[in-house]
Amino acid sequence: EFLLIAEENLNSQIQALQIPHMIVLSSDREPVHTDQNYIYKYQSAESLIREVMTYCQEAILTDTVCGYEKKLRLIGIYSPLGRCGQTLFALTAGQIWGESRNTLYLNMEDYSGWQIFSEQDTWQNLSDLFYCLRQGKSFPPLTDLVHSWGNLDYIAPVSSFEDLRNISGKEWTSLFVHLEKESSYHILVLDIGNGIDQMFSILDQCTQIYMPVLDDWISRQKIEQFKKIAFSFSDTLEMKIQELHLPLAPCTEKGQDFPKNLLWGKWGTDIRKLLEVTPFHG
Repeated sequence: EFLLIAEENLNSQIQALQIPHMIVLSSDREPVHTDQNYIYKYQSAESLIREVMTYCQEAILTDTVCGYEKKLRLIGIYSPLGRCGQTLFALTAGQIWGESRNTLYLNMEDYSGWQIFSEQDTWQNLSDLFYCLRQGKSFPPLTDLVHSWGNLDYIAPVSSFEDLRNISGKEWTSLFVHLEKESSYHILVLDIGNGIDQMFSILDQCTQIYMPVLDDWISRQKIEQFKKIAFSFSDTLEMKIQELHLPLAPCTEKGQDFPKNLLWGKWGTDIRKLLEVTPFHG
């Protein structure tokens, strides 16, 4: 059962009904009372409906998925800038989160640098997964798709950027829902590139978004342009995006101790501190 109600109409009689899923339309962006699910009502109808539908979908998933301490958290790592350390940060953060939670990493960039993980080219990857689904087949077992890399599990990225661009936003969402239902992962790390379909919709599904930034004036202009578009798409993105000034990335070659060496030394220590200061919500 769902109830959408204006804050001024919420009274003790309504609360006594103990409706499982109640959404309160509030005139405040940050309501004082947080025991209810609030949505800011003074926004575009499109944004309001999107927020309501997102909540309903999450509520249904939470009700149907059993055995989880918490529902799957989608953590987006994205920046409109290049050469800002996005993927290295995503992999390091994933390794750190993986120390205490079941964590899965998906690379959603045009060029993933697949050799980061393995020289194997025979493993099933995201291209194979979505091809299988388009043939009307069911999801293959996760054990056939998932591989481990230090503390982090991952599904091999798409074979080419053309495959990535052919994956629809709806197909990505179906994968997220499947992982919610059928896996024991607590965190899904999305290393997001500009080439994916419905990028802003994917970002909006994330619990939190870490965005590496640079301070030169051209980079700042790009960031401001991105924000203008993103915030016009969704009023919730502004609250989810956390800008990060990353430390200088290590320039060492990949060795036998990789990825463990991401966790230690100055880089690993600095990233741990960043995550302590800006922890994801939930």
